[in-house]
Amino acid sequence: MTIRKAPRVPVRLPISIGRRQAALSADVSDGGFKLETPVLLSPGSRVDGYVLHGDKELTWKGEVAWAKPGNPMASTWHEVGVRFTFVSPGLRALLSLKQKG
Repeated sequence: MTIRKAPRVPVRLPISIGRRQAALSADVSDGGFKLETPVLLSPGSRVDGYVLHGDKELTWKGEVAWAKPGNPMASTWHEVGVRFTFVSPGLRALLSLKQKG
């Protein structure tokens, strides 16, 4: 069983992965987030993108820690866990606010 260092908080944020793929966050923590994506990403892949917050692009970089295929018969997206390797100060502040409240 994996013990998380930081608690995860359910938060829906619009995400862009590599400026090519849209995604939604399902939950966030200081160390990463779970994304729902239309395209399955491979564990170990390096990814980058941004969270769209108002008219600001809050950037991040990370590595895919795990991936779970969705169910095409139920039209569900894939789930992907991303471990952060870089988080911009603006995104760090937004995640901190979301976790507190």
